[in-house]
Amino acid sequence: MRETRLWNVLTDTGSKRPYGMTESLEIEDRVPQGSRTVKISDDLFMTEADGKLSIFCNSDGKFTDPADLLLTDEADGFVTEISLAPEVILPTEFSEGRLKIGAEEFRVQVRKAGEKMLLIGFEDGDVMLFDTSRFLLYAFCGERFICGYVEV
Repeated sequence: MRETRLWNVLTDTGSKRPYGMTESLEIEDRVPQGSRTVKISDDLFMTEADGKLSIFCNSDGKFTDPADLLLTDEADGFVTEISLAPEVILPTEFSEGRLKIGAEEFRVQVRKAGEKMLLIGFEDGDVMLFDTSRFLLYAFCGERFICGYVEV
């Protein structure tokens, strides 16, 4: 595992263990051997193979590179609190091309991953998927899948 700036922010510099995610075997026969997959919804999965993340859509059987998703400003101005580790609740604010989490500001690209799904790409390759319908977060951060929630 590699430590990233996002990993350190979300885990209080590694002092808190993040909420993990159970890997899914549901589409094991449809993904490359040796890959890791987590289920996001009935139709969407995040898949990592050889250090590269992709989004798999079960209904059409296609893999999509996150960089190929359409950019959106849908989250701009959204202010909330997030948590991806116990006892680590962080104020969060989206603005054009930026995401402030706690005291740290990140340059990001926000993309549409589906209806009510936003994919947030960070400069160093970390990715966070925000399910706006359920206020859940799924991240591929520091080469690990973690999950969390958005305060409502």
